[in-house]
Amino acid sequence: MSPAFPGRILNFLQEGQNLTGDGVFYHDIYHVTLDGASGFRARAQSEERDDLYWLDAGILFHTAIIKYRSEPVIQSQAFACTVVE
Repeated sequence: MSPAFPGRILNFLQEGQNLTGDGVFYHDIYHVTLDGASGFRARAQSEERDDLYWLDAGILFHTAIIKYRSEPVIQSQAFACTVVE
């Protein structure tokens, strides 16, 4: 599997139950579970889409179930991440 937009830069910030950023963050609040020193899992749902994120070892995995089309569609992407302080 390869991302839809190879080489695309994604900027995001995780603070508590919020994930903010550009590109693949579609909800205001996520259920975030910390996973190790620098990882997390996050999930959000709405009538139109469900989104699941998993950050592990510098890779952000994103899967979405899109429900506003005639048939549900699953989209998956993976991003290599660098921590910026």
